[in-house]
Amino acid sequence: MNLPSFFRGRRGILLGLLLVVLGFAAAGGWAHAQRSRVIAYTPPRPPGLEGEVALSERLSAAERRARSWFRPVAGLSELGRLYHANGHPAPAALCYTGLRDLKPREALWPHLLASLLAGAGRLDDALPLWRDAVRLDPTYVPARLRLGDVLLKSNQPLEARRIYDEVLKQSADQPYALLGLARCHLAAGDWTRAREVLLRAQERHPDFVGTLTLLVSVHEHFGDAEAAKAVRAAIGMREFHDLRDPWVDSLLEECYDPYRVSVGAAVATYSGEPDTAVHLLERAIELAPREGTYQRQLGKLHYQLKQHEAARRHLERAVALSPDDADAWSLLVDLLNTLGDDAAMQRALSAGLNHCPNSAALRFANGSRLSKLGRVGEAIAELKRAQRLKPDEVRPSIELALLYFRQERIDDGIAELRQALVAEPGHPLALSILTRHAIETGDEAQARQGLSQLRGLHRLAPGDLATLVNDYRGRFRRDPW
Repeated sequence: MNLPSFFRGRRGILLGLLLVVLGFAAAGGWAHAQRSRVIAYTPPRPPGLEGEVALSERLSAAERRARSWFRPVAGLSELGRLYHANGHPAPAALCYTGLRDLKPREALWPHLLASLLAGAGRLDDALPLWRDAVRLDPTYVPARLRLGDVLLKSNQPLEARRIYDEVLKQSADQPYALLGLARCHLAAGDWTRAREVLLRAQERHPDFVGTLTLLVSVHEHFGDAEAAKAVRAAIGMREFHDLRDPWVDSLLEECYDPYRVSVGAAVATYSGEPDTAVHLLERAIELAPREGTYQRQLGKLHYQLKQHEAARRHLERAVALSPDDADAWSLLVDLLNTLGDDAAMQRALSAGLNHCPNSAALRFANGSRLSKLGRVGEAIAELKRAQRLKPDEVRPSIELALLYFRQERIDDGIAELRQALVAEPGHPLALSILTRHAIETGDEAQARQGLSQLRGLHRLAPGDLATLVNDYRGRFRRDPW
């Protein structure tokens, strides 16, 4: 036997084993250090969560993972998202602070932490975090826009403008960036350039309430009352919805509050993401299966998407769960009328009125039904009752006007159309009929005023306005403007 070779072989094996042992020891030491750091950032459980069983179980599982030897960072991440999504900002902020320390190259964590702090009004603390998020991921537009908004609110309009300009270089028609840019011009006192930006934004996004609301103020500043009035009419009952932020919006998947989930669905609907809205409403129903409100919201969404069978299923479930929900009954009646199921529609209308006798929408539906059946007196009584129940609703006045015209009660019909304009200034049908009546009766001043108002409406087809203008020229032998 060659002893030196023998010992060399054994020595090599022993050295290899020693290196493996040292490797495991180093890995174990690193894992221990990482676990210790995670545990240091793992918050204590806030009081009052004992009754929220599903959420409490998720939190317990995430806490165990955060304290385990395997993937503790993933456990801390889940904890932070759960606390954030369910309205517990303090423990969520501690988790995110730890994740920034543990994952310093990820933009997600400063962005989520900044969102939490900004929501609590701590803009000065949020500002450097959004700077950090933009530095780490320059392509994530919501972080850039948030940074611009905070800079503007912090009286730094020049830097904010640079941020908005950078976003607009990537996406020339980004509505929130255009809105921010207009606000920067206003902060600098440049109302003319602000108006130019807002008109450009209105052209690209005619339904964006943020732009329209600011444009009203700008038109009023320039003394253009008619333009301001037209923009107000375009806004109508719509509300401003905040910027879609996928990193923050994804927290809804971790939310156990069905109301918050349903609000997220409404924002997704407005933003043109119906599939996301359907998914979120289905989650809200899963969280609150005995609550009719979310069934009604999902039924309405399916109805808007022309998915009539799904809409009917959810609306019927909604009225079964919440028989005093007048909106659900009204939607169901309207849907059944659209489907042509007259027998089911009449049953639903009767049941709805039985449960909700003071529903203006159901009284209007009943009045319209009676009018079609030729039961004029009963129809007028129901439509009048609908008016009294909801004076700012325009549909009963329009229906009454058309009913009076069919009976050749012209003066009564005209009075109802004027009432419709009180309920909804700038209603295109009411204004068009009144303008035509003024032309036919030779009331040039009233006709010209009506045409001027119609000209500023975005909801009127250009062909309808052209027809009225031609009729005006034929009657008065001149142009209206």
